[in-house]
Amino acid sequence: MISAGMAMVLAVAACSDPTQDDDTGSAGDEGTNGASEDTTLNAYLYQPPAANWSPMAPANGSDGIVMNLIYDSLLGVDPDYELYPRLAVDMPEISEDGLTITYTLQEGLTWSDGEPFTAEDVVFTYNLMADPDTGSTASGRFADVVGAPEVAAGTADTVTGFTAPDDHTFQIQLAKPNVGLVGLTGNIWIVPQHALESVPIDEMDTTEFFTQAPTVGLGPYVFQEYRTDQYVHLVKNPAFREGEVDIDEIYLRPVTSDVATAQLGTGEMDLVQISPADLETVEALDGIEVGSGPGAGYIRTSVNEKKPYLQDVRLRQAMLYAIDRQQLIDEALGGHAQPVNSSFMNDALPDGLETYEYDPDRARELLAEMNWDPNQVITLTWIPGQRDRDTAATVLESQLGEVGIKLELNQVQPGQLTDMMNNGTYDMTLYGGGNYATEPFAVYAINGCDTFYPTGGNLSYWCNEEFDALMLEANATVDETARYDLYRQAGQIENAEVPMIYLYNPDTIWAHSDRLSGFVPNGDFTNPFWNVQEWSLDG
Repeated sequence: MISAGMAMVLAVAACSDPTQDDDTGSAGDEGTNGASEDTTLNAYLYQPPAANWSPMAPANGSDGIVMNLIYDSLLGVDPDYELYPRLAVDMPEISEDGLTITYTLQEGLTWSDGEPFTAEDVVFTYNLMADPDTGSTASGRFADVVGAPEVAAGTADTVTGFTAPDDHTFQIQLAKPNVGLVGLTGNIWIVPQHALESVPIDEMDTTEFFTQAPTVGLGPYVFQEYRTDQYVHLVKNPAFREGEVDIDEIYLRPVTSDVATAQLGTGEMDLVQISPADLETVEALDGIEVGSGPGAGYIRTSVNEKKPYLQDVRLRQAMLYAIDRQQLIDEALGGHAQPVNSSFMNDALPDGLETYEYDPDRARELLAEMNWDPNQVITLTWIPGQRDRDTAATVLESQLGEVGIKLELNQVQPGQLTDMMNNGTYDMTLYGGGNYATEPFAVYAINGCDTFYPTGGNLSYWCNEEFDALMLEANATVDETARYDLYRQAGQIENAEVPMIYLYNPDTIWAHSDRLSGFVPNGDFTNPFWNVQEWSLDG
């Protein structure tokens, strides 16, 4: 049964599309009414992009969706969270001593502007990623590569451990074994050396190529235009894998999940990530197919431990006890999620973790122990538009308030949040994403003492030297059994110290028009287009 609220949204969406102007003259409008032979896919973008299409920029899911279409990488991640070759011919070879990683690249590939793709483009890109002066938040991942520490310190211009023995071979030389490096860096988006080599390194994060028009890429689509808060327009790249792409154009439309779901019903949207709360409604629609996949990351709030009033571990533990996460999952996600008590997943997840079951009395005890000031205001900042996250914010405000933690909600746009992150002015941020299922060492990027934002993804500024030592030892351990035992030990520490407020790991549910063929649902909501070159769209 369709709720009154959803019925109202359906009625409004049937009358007008708030993301489309009458004067655009876009093929996106033609594609939805059959007035053109070209095929045009209209897809939901879960939030407006920050409009920084740089692989070096801080991770942003909506920008990442665009970059998955316009760029390509040596390796990709499939819906089972396994690595597979893309620009590489096969998975890389790792020498017996663990110190040399060798990628063999596909031959005959060209950039969208016709220039040949070579291993020098890969060397160029990896050098950008390893240099914090480019704005790279991933430079710390390369600390074990020969010459990378010197680049990070500003005493060298290029990483000597990145080489191209020939046009189709890329090698990484390590100072010590780093088992997780392939999983952490194999999916870096490769950018064109010929289009960017003249840009000064310290201007790379502000160059127009990344902030306005990344028109040269190796991906299945070529960037055309971003009309703020309306759409990102892309057209197929005829040079991609010898012209394999079938769908001519894609419009990514940043609307709220309610509007996206309504437009799916009216035919204005072809592909939508839907809220579990709308699943029953969507399944009742004619001509719509539904699929889902388990998430590789989770929804959480960072806690800025640079703020003195947020440093006590008992405060963070109290927050977890104060939140009824199962109720939140049942009400906001229809049960299509799991509570999370660690960043580790699959075989790296420890047994016997503290589950922080809903216990407001225990929360009050912890707050009393630390003499918490109930008049202290904590601001929770997030980008609105996804129903489950919007609901989570209001639930946190209510339930933390019940135990004496005064939470103030602050909705912002992506650019505002980026500014707050750069300035460190936030108290807590509500966000999600990450892939911790493919490579456990990915957890280090959000928890390591040397991965504080902006050089890494540690938005909480939590630091535990024992945790770091275990993670680094695991990453240098070739024996898989011993390696995963070390990760589980690190997980116990993380669980006890609560560097962030774990909420839930949501199932990602996709709904699409039955005109769309070839779509394979991916639990990573930032990577729905992982096999877009295999899609087709009937008129």
